[in-house]
Amino acid sequence: MQNPRNVPDDALRAAREHLIRRGLRDGTRLTEIVSEDIEHSWRRSIGVEASARPEAFLFVNDFDPDGILIRAAKSVMDHWLESLTGMGISLFLSDQSGQIIARRLGDRTHGNRFDESNAAEGFSFSERAVGTNGLGTPIEGRQAVFVRGAEHFNEALASLTCAGAPIMHPVTKRVIGSISFACDNGLDNPLMLAMAREASRQIERRLLDLGSATGLALGMSQLRLSSSKAPVIMLDAQAVMTNVSGLAVMSSELHTTLWEQLRGLEWTEAKQVIEIPSLNVDATVQRLDDSGGSSAFALELSSIPDAASAVRNTNAGAPDGDTSGAGTAFPHIMRSAFDKAGRGPGAIVVCGQGGSGKLHHTLAWLNGQDSGPNPLILDACLLPEEKEASWFSTSRKAIAEGRSVVLRHAEDLPRTELNRLKALATAVRQQQAAPSPADRDAAAASPARLVLTMNPEACPDFVSEAVSQIAARVTVPSLSETKERIPVLAAHFLDAAAPADRSTLSAVALQGLMRWHWPGNVAELRATLEALGRAHPGRVLQAGDLPEHLQSTGRRKLSKLESLERDAIVTALEQSGGNRSVAAEALGMGRTTLYRKLRSLGIETPESMAP
Repeated sequence: MQNPRNVPDDALRAAREHLIRRGLRDGTRLTEIVSEDIEHSWRRSIGVEASARPEAFLFVNDFDPDGILIRAAKSVMDHWLESLTGMGISLFLSDQSGQIIARRLGDRTHGNRFDESNAAEGFSFSERAVGTNGLGTPIEGRQAVFVRGAEHFNEALASLTCAGAPIMHPVTKRVIGSISFACDNGLDNPLMLAMAREASRQIERRLLDLGSATGLALGMSQLRLSSSKAPVIMLDAQAVMTNVSGLAVMSSELHTTLWEQLRGLEWTEAKQVIEIPSLNVDATVQRLDDSGGSSAFALELSSIPDAASAVRNTNAGAPDGDTSGAGTAFPHIMRSAFDKAGRGPGAIVVCGQGGSGKLHHTLAWLNGQDSGPNPLILDACLLPEEKEASWFSTSRKAIAEGRSVVLRHAEDLPRTELNRLKALATAVRQQQAAPSPADRDAAAASPARLVLTMNPEACPDFVSEAVSQIAARVTVPSLSETKERIPVLAAHFLDAAAPADRSTLSAVALQGLMRWHWPGNVAELRATLEALGRAHPGRVLQAGDLPEHLQSTGRRKLSKLESLERDAIVTALEQSGGNRSVAAEALGMGRTTLYRKLRSLGIETPESMAP
């Protein structure tokens, strides 16, 4: 069993300096001064040139606060904190890189004390960076370790005593993090090492409870579906597994898109068929629930997407001059609805909310039908109310020539024009009923269509009744109902904004788009993306580049006091030109405290900001 030795700090520093000076080839053993584990850690630290300087700690701040390790450790850390009340012992959790991802303070007054030692969320305690310590060393050595005072390699930690243990994945047995109990020198207890080991085992058991059902289901799905030649993808919020065919289509953007799409579905059955617009394929999806309340999904794609074919297909539906992008993301289900309505005699009415892309879905479908020359597009709100309206004669002539007519905003149709609209529908039915193309006008290569677009929410009853008598109905869902279209639409709009210097979306920024409810539908998305593309040409757009209402999507609601604190920090950062040290000084807080508040208050800072 390993025990801390009662060796003065000066002697420990002298021994470490001796080892640094003589180099790793020096055969001197230090077992009379430090434990074998500490000596091995010192030698590893020297070998990778770890730094003993207090300023060597890096603020990485790259972890998911809802990740499975944090969720598994939460109840364990809370239990130990309650048991250790009054002992001055705090707990720290790190991920596999040694970055602190959670902490529990044994005494609230110790917050600044640990901040001074950089022992706060977001800071890296990897052994490779800062040498021997109670979080990084258990990860490297794969066993529990007691590190006292100056046994730490970095001087910033010399006033602390830590006992840490690695956390192993319960299935793969790989180290995925570490747990450490820490206190001021002089308050340490030999039982801290046993406590760290026990806390580690408790977290591992909790991980098994949270993840075993999902992991088993994913593994079984992999075995059952591995013989499929089509791509098979299994995913949860943090991870993806796929067969060889799926490697060609998988990306961080697709993971984000699929996760947001699947988590929002209503699951009344074990399996569903969904459409993936960005790949132009359908997929059969099975939901896999675990006992911890998390979900994972297994997808088998209907076919192997061909990259070149996908590009052709997404562009094929877009009519000339259509910058809406609706043709670019024309869902299979919408195409089927248009095809079904188009098989009947007479007109088609395309219903949907304002900005949902009714016109552009219509144009995309007509384009795919090879329905003669470019359609005649009219707007009902501009139709004259005179007895001999010219729009009617113009429309009849277009239909006779095999040219389709699209009448927008049918809800604004004057009552005086309803009979003409019915007559136009009759002309279309007669043309479609002709026995052969030879019996039609010579110029008509295919039957002309009469398509109306209408917002039912703004439509008077007399128009609704008249339209229902002459037209088959197609409903265009709102963007909030078909968020799977967003990645393809976003790429189209960014390309339209700056074709020569196109911007792209990071996975986090795309997630912000996917989680917004888009009250203005496709029109709102288009305006947002084109503005971003013009403002940031050629850049990878981050969450911080999005408008404020998109950045805050999914963010917890701040209290009034937290909101005031957040505003003060943002102002200080702006006034300091992004220099966080200067901002912290102006705010009267430590730099580490500022870093912690940046994360807790959801303040994103550019990578170029000074530390």
